Amino acid sequence: MKTGLTIEQESWPIAGAFTISRGSKTQADVIACTLTRDGICGRGECVPYGRYGESLASVRTEIEEARDAIESGIDQFELQQVMEPGAARNAVDCALWDLQAKLQGKSVIELMRNDGMAPGPVTTAVTVSLGTPQAMAEATRKFAGSPLIKVKLGGEGDAERIAAV
Repeated sequence: MKTGLTIEQESWPIAGAFTISRGSKTQADVIACTLTRDGICGRGECVPYGRYGESLASVRTEIEEARDAIESGIDQFELQQVMEPGAARNAVDCALWDLQAKLQGKSVIELMRNDGMAPGPVTTAVTVSLGTPQAMAEATRKFAGSPLIKVKLGGEGDAERIAAV
């Protein structure tokens, strides 16, 4: 069963700016991976992080290097033997799960349950972007019901930021 692979770069605007000590982002640049089999499409995407030696170009190259294996119809478990952990494998893995779920007319969680892998609840963090103490205090108020809040700091003025948060 032949699987088609499409790799595209996309840019998605971020509401406002996301700022950490290394810089600010106003958009998320992603690599989107679409797998097509029997007229059904599965989609996954990833954000390459320079901090981990990744770039849009390197992620695209990693996926291209695995193209033959991907198009031959490997599953998400075989993928772990073909690609190293990272953004590229994440995009393909998500697309494989999405494709398999759609082909079987099930949700991904149903597939995972069938394989004895259903995840339980996961606590995730929301992040308060680096900014003025006032802006960070306002952002924190919006996240008040969140179980885990991560605060970005930048050095000078951090004591005031923490006090405001």
